[in-house]
Amino acid sequence: MLPRILLALSLATSTVLGQVTVYTSATGTAAIAQYTVASTDQTVLVAPAPPADFNPATFIQLYDGGMDGLSNPVKGDMFGFSVELSVSAMLMGDKADHLRPEFLNYCSILASRGGALTIRVGGNSQDRATLNLEGNPNGHTIEKYKGQNAAPTETPEVHFTLDLLHAMAEISKHVNVNWFFGIPFLRTNSDDNASLVVQHTMSILGDRLLGLQLANEPDLYGRHLKKWPEYSIADFMNETNYMIQDLPIQHQNIVGPSVCCQWTVDQLYDAGYMNQFTNQLNIIDVMHYPNNNCFADRDPQAIYPDYLNHQGVVGLASPYFPAANVAIAAGKKFMMMETNTASCGGFPGISDAFASALWAVDYGMQMAYGNFSYALLHFGGQNVYYNPFTPPPTNMTQIRGWNTGPIFYAQMVVAEALGNTGNARVIDLNVDNNSVHRAGYAVYENGVATRLVLVNYVQSPNPGANDYTATFAIGGGQTNLPAVTPASVKVKYLLAASVNNKDNITWAGQTFGQQFMSDGRLQGELQIETVQCNPADGTCNIRVPGPGVALVFLNDAALASSGAEVTQVQTFATTTTTQRIIPTMNQEELMSSNGRNGSTPMGSTSEGSASGAQALKVASWLVSGATVAVMAKLLL
Repeated sequence: MLPRILLALSLATSTVLGQVTVYTSATGTAAIAQYTVASTDQTVLVAPAPPADFNPATFIQLYDGGMDGLSNPVKGDMFGFSVELSVSAMLMGDKADHLRPEFLNYCSILASRGGALTIRVGGNSQDRATLNLEGNPNGHTIEKYKGQNAAPTETPEVHFTLDLLHAMAEISKHVNVNWFFGIPFLRTNSDDNASLVVQHTMSILGDRLLGLQLANEPDLYGRHLKKWPEYSIADFMNETNYMIQDLPIQHQNIVGPSVCCQWTVDQLYDAGYMNQFTNQLNIIDVMHYPNNNCFADRDPQAIYPDYLNHQGVVGLASPYFPAANVAIAAGKKFMMMETNTASCGGFPGISDAFASALWAVDYGMQMAYGNFSYALLHFGGQNVYYNPFTPPPTNMTQIRGWNTGPIFYAQMVVAEALGNTGNARVIDLNVDNNSVHRAGYAVYENGVATRLVLVNYVQSPNPGANDYTATFAIGGGQTNLPAVTPASVKVKYLLAASVNNKDNITWAGQTFGQQFMSDGRLQGELQIETVQCNPADGTCNIRVPGPGVALVFLNDAALASSGAEVTQVQTFATTTTTQRIIPTMNQEELMSSNGRNGSTPMGSTSEGSASGAQALKVASWLVSGATVAVMAKLLL
């Protein structure tokens, strides 16, 4: 790849951001240029062997007019982002006129497929955050302090300015992005800071604000000493009531209870949470990760098969289905506010491998089937494995692009599968009697079957050896319905040579390239295959490579309403500076947030962190040379 200073000559001038957080590595060294952070980890695990009873074929019967068990309608912006507040400026941009064009590009790709994109800003660092209306002393949009009363989770105290909210509003002017924002809860507005956050968030974001998250994992407040050790559901209810009465809430826009671990949402229902706060609540939410890596005591190799297992995905999502239905019956939405492959940054060799993309396609579609309105994948800093995408470390910004995580490819697949009509209704087809090694979903719109999502988890020892053929029919056969199988269908494939691949992943022939070589735009020629069906028996045969995903478009309207044929979305050109940029702060003193329950070796903001948020401030640098102004360049 050409150095980015040369690459910039071929692109129109746009934005470059001058604020980046620097992170230490799990080994304690600051040699970021030597790829020691988690986002550049090269760990490769041993892929599980193919099953001895692998079935090379499966049959799927669809019905014209709909099927029993379809979900409620779900929008294409369901599978979005959860961004930790403490790293939000680093990822998105620190001011309205200093947005990160790469971030806009990634956002544009999803919004062009699903019709919009959903982003939450919050996390552990929201609970003790302070909004400084007059700005931070050093002029930064975000400063991080350990504080005098830091809990064992070592979450930093974040001081942020209105610039962050203005940057979010500006992003929504360029890309169709809607937001959730976290309200500081720990001080229960005793200093009126939470009121300021609510007031200015609503004022600046306006109708782009989907909801205000009130509390973040309150079931861990006692365990993490953020409150008193015996902090209970009753205590939380009392504090929630006090906050709601004290805050300038003007609409039904509160999201809660955001429980994750010690309490269940059903316990909150039983305690009267939804009934008591029904006039303020818009969405009932939960937060959940399939595994806890907060103490770095799990062996990724041992649990690798769990991420290549459809039954595991069902077991992960389905316990929430009854709670979702209760919320919907009460006129509320239900959502997964924060999730990813594992808490505390994920696992090397899993969270940053193609396996996570297969798992996330299945998980995203399963939550859509279970009536989740939103499900948001969490971002941390440089030193986590599970980010959908990650900027390069500060001292590599001139020679490296961004790193696209495999899980971002899954978000593209799910966005296209749901499309932009807002009428997608999903059903889990339970292929091969709910097989462990494959998954299948059908999407209906207005009673018409429009798309199929077919997943093959099996790592083949030889190319093609563990592909399977999914034969489907719409009506006909024993259904007592007319056969309406189309004459042909279009298919897009998500592919990699191995479940272990960290890059060289393709979606319909296009890719973001290798690690730290992306500007957030897809590369390569779009490849959509046409499959001719069998008019004699009204069936259609779809090859599903192992490992891989096939997204089948059953009619032209489904293809058009998913953005699947768009070869160029609205993109934002990148540029760079003319001199080497060197951060002046000691890298070993700088850490980051990576979301809930952060771990000891990851420089986290959560449970078990040995070094935690020892950084007193976010490191920043100012671009040298001419000041670069923000712009949105439409490249067609």
